[in-house]
Amino acid sequence: MKLKNYLFAALLAAAPLGFTACDDDGMTVAPEVESAFTTRYPDAGRVEWDWEDGYYVADFYDDRYETEAWFTPGGEWVMTETDIPYAALPQAVKTAFEGSEYADWRVDDADQVERRDMETLYVLEVEYGHQEADLYYSGDGVLVKTVADGGQGGYLPPTLTDAMRDFIETRYPGARLVEADWEKGLMEVDIVHEGRGKEVLFTAEGEWVSTSWDVRLADVPQAAKEAALAAYDGYRLDDADYVETPATNYYDLELEKTGSPDVHVRVTADGTLL
Repeated sequence: MKLKNYLFAALLAAAPLGFTACDDDGMTVAPEVESAFTTRYPDAGRVEWDWEDGYYVADFYDDRYETEAWFTPGGEWVMTETDIPYAALPQAVKTAFEGSEYADWRVDDADQVERRDMETLYVLEVEYGHQEADLYYSGDGVLVKTVADGGQGGYLPPTLTDAMRDFIETRYPGARLVEADWEKGLMEVDIVHEGRGKEVLFTAEGEWVSTSWDVRLADVPQAAKEAALAAYDGYRLDDADYVETPATNYYDLELEKTGSPDVHVRVTADGTLL
């Protein structure tokens, strides 16, 4: 009992000022948070509140599906994650998945992720034998990102600076923001632009580093393919990305050879190796 009382006191101390009480059924939240939640989800049922990473989190059922909604202490909505069945996915997402290289993988879980200032995202957790992956789709079926081995954490995105947003809007007009995360000290922003998923990298200071996206090997200039294969005798082309940087644009070609590690070759359209 003493331990329970101690934990209760610690929780109260860690919570924001709007946190007023806690009992076995959950917590009572600030009026502005409760009001924002009720306005957004008037038909929510079996609501339970929690406090995670500086946010109020409502666990509830909406339209029969288990849902989590995240709010700031001031009542501003940030994100909603809904666990949905495969059948409830947009048809474009199902069609894209069923026509992809992962079509034979088993779908273990599907989430619909809605976030402030970003496109709605659909994440499929898939597995094949001992392999696992998270597939990130936009609502119109564009595969934006693949994370191997289920390594992605939560879906709360970091805040993009105005400079990052301005750059994307200027260089990639009409682009839709789908995902953002810190990766090896760089801000990785996934967008959908001209019907394809693109990955835009920025430094912590907001300077553009590069933009890359998948391309078909058939679309890689012949001079670039011949130069890469000439540099690595006995290898064959396996995959290709197109990369834009402030200095130059190039193709990142992945080559493979049985019994040898894969290699990546950076080569320009005219066949110049970088």
